[in-house]
Amino acid sequence: MKLEFTREEARRFLQIMADDNDVVRLVDPEARRTTDADGNPDADCCHAFWGRCERCENCTSLRALQNRGQFYKMEIRNGRTYWVCSRFLSICGRPEVAEIVQDVTDSLIMDSDQRDRLGTLISGYNQMLVTDSLTGVYNRRFLDEHFLPSLKCCHEEGIAVNLAFIDMDGFKRINDTYGHRAGDRLLKDVAGFWKLHFNSREKNRERLVIRFGGDEIMILACGVALTQFEEEIRRYDGEMRKICYYSESGQFPFNFTIGVASSEQLPGDWSWDELIDLADRRMYRGKMGAKAGTEGREQAAPVF
Repeated sequence: MKLEFTREEARRFLQIMADDNDVVRLVDPEARRTTDADGNPDADCCHAFWGRCERCENCTSLRALQNRGQFYKMEIRNGRTYWVCSRFLSICGRPEVAEIVQDVTDSLIMDSDQRDRLGTLISGYNQMLVTDSLTGVYNRRFLDEHFLPSLKCCHEEGIAVNLAFIDMDGFKRINDTYGHRAGDRLLKDVAGFWKLHFNSREKNRERLVIRFGGDEIMILACGVALTQFEEEIRRYDGEMRKICYYSESGQFPFNFTIGVASSEQLPGDWSWDELIDLADRRMYRGKMGAKAGTEGREQAAPVF
């Protein structure tokens, strides 16, 4: 598959594809914009074409960009079914993705009910790919494939990225004492509580909860000042009733430690690794403070 194109070769390639397909466009999936062959961005977000106000859950263009390859998907819009090919191109050294869309509605032998079921199946599958099956919040795949690519735009536009890293206190002891079902219930309760307050994918204003792994939960908020984020974390942490009811007759108190960090606290060329390391160190510092004998409510206070 040809990857390197001159600007004129790219124009010819797009024209040939347009002759045989319904929609052909260049996409910058990191900025969520469409562009022309010269790299000039259009006004609309790329996902607006599909009637969405946020990035597609199954963004094959982003995967094509990350893997320098070619990916496919099926989309349903306004009762029509489309076959989509996302193909990586390098135009004069600039990475791009060509999105080639073909309306296959009339070629599919299925009635309207079957098409509706297909749409529901596709939507459910796409959501399942990026959702943690236990807690219902986003998973590591979502973080790696959907959120982290957006950091490039945050850098370029000077948008603050705030992170709270939550780690359950004594989670192994909870599992050993009350059973793994109780531990699962605890993770669902904690993740669900924070999702009530952080659940938006608005571009550059994302408010997200992600199960990072095991008993670690991540809260992300973009486009707000660190002081506002800190105030929210403290307030919601204080409002949460920290008792887990894992059965009709079983309950136990719990706590967690939070480490908070912001891109505002890092140099202008900050990286994701630096941000998460800072939050992780602060969370660890909070754990050590608790082990050293810190008592009462301060034990669970977020560490900034």
